[in-house]
Amino acid sequence: MPCEINDDAQSFGPLAQWLQGPVLLALAEAAIELDLPELLAQTGDLDALARMLGAHRVNLGLLLDAMTAMGLAVKQDGRYANTALGEMYLRRQRDTYLGDMLINLKQMQHRHLDKLAELVRSGPPEVHGAQRLSSPERWRASAGHLANYQRAYLAPLAVELVEALPEFPAMKRALDLGGGPGLVIMALLERRPDLRGALCDLPPLAEVAREHAAARNLEGRLAFIAGDYNQVDLGQGYDLIWASHTLYYVKDMGAFMQKLLAALNPGGVFICLHEGLTEARTAPSLHVLARLCLALEGQDVSFDHGFLAENMRRAGFASVTSRPIDGPMGLVWLDVARKAGGEER
Repeated sequence: MPCEINDDAQSFGPLAQWLQGPVLLALAEAAIELDLPELLAQTGDLDALARMLGAHRVNLGLLLDAMTAMGLAVKQDGRYANTALGEMYLRRQRDTYLGDMLINLKQMQHRHLDKLAELVRSGPPEVHGAQRLSSPERWRASAGHLANYQRAYLAPLAVELVEALPEFPAMKRALDLGGGPGLVIMALLERRPDLRGALCDLPPLAEVAREHAAARNLEGRLAFIAGDYNQVDLGQGYDLIWASHTLYYVKDMGAFMQKLLAALNPGGVFICLHEGLTEARTAPSLHVLARLCLALEGQDVSFDHGFLAENMRRAGFASVTSRPIDGPMGLVWLDVARKAGGEER
């Protein structure tokens, strides 16, 4: 007699999906190590690829088939090619290359996966040097990854969001708060030749931003404020302040929001792009899972949804609006706060 299947029973399919996670990341790492996306831009012939790599032909073919299965390559008539994903983000010669960023994030997000139970029993370990999120050395080493990420995604998004503001045509000065290599503020300056800007970040990153500004002939329109944004004078007279995933290190959020309010002109706009955890800090799953190892070592920097917007209101911003943006790194919240004194819009 055949076994009856209870359609209401919970499928164990998620278990099989969990097993694939490490395989997918390992495949991506192997492709990066072998520089396969760059080689596939030259030839799709398996024999030629094996000769170029000095590789085992059969195993190379198996790896390429697996890359095809995961969506990193395509295969037709025995030949391989990059997908749009591999072509855009995993070719080292492109200025949108994110392979090294992927490996860097893996080192940060996965470094305790082999001892989760131990950390639950013993508590957070000592965290030293570049493993600390606030480490200037860590951010200086990540400057190249950040520049490519800003170029590939954040800068175009910022331009789209800022240009949609009714205040944008009249803006004269903008501040990029914690702007890293600075490609966001530079993209805005290139859209408006009469706009002037400032970038505030730690000295190592401010120096990288200065180099990018020189390469784009923007030195005369972009000032640099090198230092801890909790301590330095940000200046005044800004029509726009932009901050994206940079407010984790604010020591007193209420006082800091008042500092930003004071730095804005009447009618000025503060745009903040950050994650916001919901459902009692159990969602969105991408943020919760990606930051688990950091949280277990005592570096839980994720904000609750609404925390930043509420601090903006308490600081005295005349209006604060929030909306979700579903991006490649997960769901984030766009908070737009306006200072009183501008024309009614």
